[in-house]
Amino acid sequence: MRRALYLVGLPGCALLAVSIYLWGALDAERTANAQLRARLEAAQRRTTSHVADATAPATVASSSPPAAAAVSPPPAAPTSQPATNRKEDWEAYQRRMMRDPRYREVQREQTRLALALRRANLIRLLGMTPAQADAVIDLQIEREWQQSELMNNLPAEGQRKQQQRADAQEAAYQTKLRELLGEDKQARLGHYMETRQTRMQVDTFRTQLNGVDALRDDQVEPLIEALHVERDKMQGELERYGETLRSEGESNDTWQRYSERQIELMKDMHAGMHASAAAILTSAQLDQLDAMLNRELQRHEANMRMSKLESKLDNAAGAAPSN
Repeated sequence: MRRALYLVGLPGCALLAVSIYLWGALDAERTANAQLRARLEAAQRRTTSHVADATAPATVASSSPPAAAAVSPPPAAPTSQPATNRKEDWEAYQRRMMRDPRYREVQREQTRLALALRRANLIRLLGMTPAQADAVIDLQIEREWQQSELMNNLPAEGQRKQQQRADAQEAAYQTKLRELLGEDKQARLGHYMETRQTRMQVDTFRTQLNGVDALRDDQVEPLIEALHVERDKMQGELERYGETLRSEGESNDTWQRYSERQIELMKDMHAGMHASAAAILTSAQLDQLDAMLNRELQRHEANMRMSKLESKLDNAAGAAPSN
């Protein structure tokens, strides 16, 4: 039953779930929070190779994705009650700390430092002035906090009311960006943020190349765009498949069907990435990309097996008679 509830709630919670995960990479405390949420939600976000802003060599990732970029995670396998208690304890602690203006200001400053390379990219790639880049970063931090607060308030408010609040906050956020940047730069910023997952992937790939095989600067952006097209296609097809499963209602094999389809789509995505990158990379670089994509697929399959095993063990523990 819990599986079905997760599946029904995917559209309303997808943006927030992904935002919380990406937020977790900014500092040690939020990393611990993200790890707990990842175990509880067993979401798609566990399959990506995360590279923090502070270590990215050329491009940087988003911590607060726009609504258009969000993808529904798979329905989560049940988890044990102790993990839920730890999650609730951490959320209560985080809410209490964030009510203190001093703590919020320290968090803001810490996040600004973590996003220093993103700020540089906003100036270098999107043509923002330093003042615009600083203002965008501050707006994104505030938006991230709003999303976190919405996620924490979900049980009290309900999904529908939460979605209404999220839509209103997103509209206000986009209005502020448009007033600050103008429509052209706002659109370019939106595209930059939408490609954040692929940018992390290319950053990871770049660190694995050296010598004559090192990725040239003129290859980076074309590669990001080429790989992003394939990732966006895969995520769209997975979202549509999730909608089909939701329309069919509860089923004992829903999670299994979703997982199997996800693996199929990842294989298709990697084949498309290989074909698209072939016109950009050398043969040696392409071989390295294939190896990295294969490791990504293997990690994803291992995560899926782990989630399936956790579900079985949790169900078995729940069915065991009490003494």
